[in-house]
Amino acid sequence: MTTLDATAPQGPAAPQRRRLGDVLVEKGLLLPEDLDLALTEQRNPDAPRRRLGQILVALNLVTEAELGQCLAELLGLESVDLSKVVPAPDVVRLLPRAVAERTCVLVLDRTPEYMLVAAADPTNVLALDDVKLYTRTPELHVVVGMESQIRDQLARAWSLTADSSQVSAMVEDVAPEEDGDGTAQQVVSDDDAPIVKLVNRILSDAVRLRASDIHLESQREGLRVRFRVDGLLRDVMQAPKRVGPSVVSRIKIISGLDISERRIPQDGRTRITVDGAAIDCRVSTLPSLHGEKIVIRLLTRGDAVPSLDSLGFEPEQLATFERALSVPQGLVLITGPTGSGKTNTLYAAIHATMSPEKNIVTLEDPVEVQLPGITQVQVHAKVGMTFAAGLRSILRQDPDIVLIGEVRDTETAELALKASMTGHLVLTTLHTNSAVAALTRLIDMGAAPFLVASSLTASIAQRLVRKPCDSCADGYIPDEQTLVLLGLTIEDILDATPLKGTGCPDCGGTGYRGRTAVYEVLDVDPDMRNILMRDPSEAALLEQARRTGMLTLRDSALLKAMRGETTFEEVVRVTAG
Repeated sequence: MTTLDATAPQGPAAPQRRRLGDVLVEKGLLLPEDLDLALTEQRNPDAPRRRLGQILVALNLVTEAELGQCLAELLGLESVDLSKVVPAPDVVRLLPRAVAERTCVLVLDRTPEYMLVAAADPTNVLALDDVKLYTRTPELHVVVGMESQIRDQLARAWSLTADSSQVSAMVEDVAPEEDGDGTAQQVVSDDDAPIVKLVNRILSDAVRLRASDIHLESQREGLRVRFRVDGLLRDVMQAPKRVGPSVVSRIKIISGLDISERRIPQDGRTRITVDGAAIDCRVSTLPSLHGEKIVIRLLTRGDAVPSLDSLGFEPEQLATFERALSVPQGLVLITGPTGSGKTNTLYAAIHATMSPEKNIVTLEDPVEVQLPGITQVQVHAKVGMTFAAGLRSILRQDPDIVLIGEVRDTETAELALKASMTGHLVLTTLHTNSAVAALTRLIDMGAAPFLVASSLTASIAQRLVRKPCDSCADGYIPDEQTLVLLGLTIEDILDATPLKGTGCPDCGGTGYRGRTAVYEVLDVDPDMRNILMRDPSEAALLEQARRTGMLTLRDSALLKAMRGETTFEEVVRVTAG
């Protein structure tokens, strides 16, 4: 049952003389010249037919929320914020999915007298007639909802997370065969509809939930499916054990892997399409006690690489980073543990420096994001194509900028340092805990201190923190224990505006939706180079960095927490004191 107050059936009111554009102008949400622009676009015979509201939102002239409220006022209807309404999945599914998506209508509730529905366009009488026909409902009570929220709710209602009984129903006819050694095995073809549908549903649900990884684990009890969303794993579903080999085989087929080989790990790639968007996937298999485990990494598309100023840098940090990227030669280090967003920062940096006048070559293991306009090289250690060997070859290709996926050994470190001294800008990553530790790590790997001092331009450490969900975020005061761990008192946050999500459908009840990066940017200036030459210890380097006003990871995270861009609990979880 929904929380909306709907006591009497009502249909869309008869259209009034005022038009939607007039209401938006009257309310000061739209300028008359912007309305003329949208109307001209609507009348363009070469453009697809769209409603005025769709054009206004597409041109960023009004928001969906403003459009919905004005449309509701114009038609004499209620508007609804679907981020705060949780219709039962079985109620939503009273209308067939194809009809719901075509008409953009969401069923919210049903009574013996009428059905309550949210529609993005309540003036579409034909669509509402279709809803009546398919649901056999004589009366509709219509409220106005945002199109994006309606589509999100429809996807959620038909997702595997909404109703686990769908899994059993989807695969009830699948029975594994016994091979010669008594092990269950099944080769899945495109004609094996239940498994194909199940795998497609898992992949599409992961994309819609903004997952970065999909984990499919063969266990004694069955096939466990988990999604990594905003850095943390969530249980999604448990499928019957008998379908595990079939699901693994299906994923191997679409990834170009050998389905007959189950004793050794394999790696592959594939591309899927969800809601019209193509997503690149990296697939990894691992033999385990009860069958193979598969992890699918959903990769960022080259055309979706973020800009540098959207990553989360503080203004001074961004200025330092951009200065380091603007010099013709030097070494820029990005450090942090696995999953801290280093690759994203590297690609954003490459994207910001790309131009026809520059030859950019990358050396990666593996190539995660395919960027047009640059040369990307894959490391193959088995055939001798190591980072060191690849870097030697790249330096003979007349590069201006070189991206090295990771410095793993002394030879690669020395080559990277020497390349940065001979007219190349080199970007690379290291696995260290802080920006200062990256300098000492290079020296510990065998690089001469004078080489590090003369080559290094900047060292950047980063972590990812979760952001409060926009739909349910509210002001809060962190508990005393959290403040003590951060070395703060309640007086320190009196001028802050901390926010924390309370949990809603948009964030899956977690209170968090999306992530942002926090950075520690060390500018290797002449004073820092002198310290490197005299006393290259971490303590001495850290003291010099603090003298120059470097923000640590915790400092940067606390600034974000004070502004409500993350929570104080996330600062404790992600950063060290």
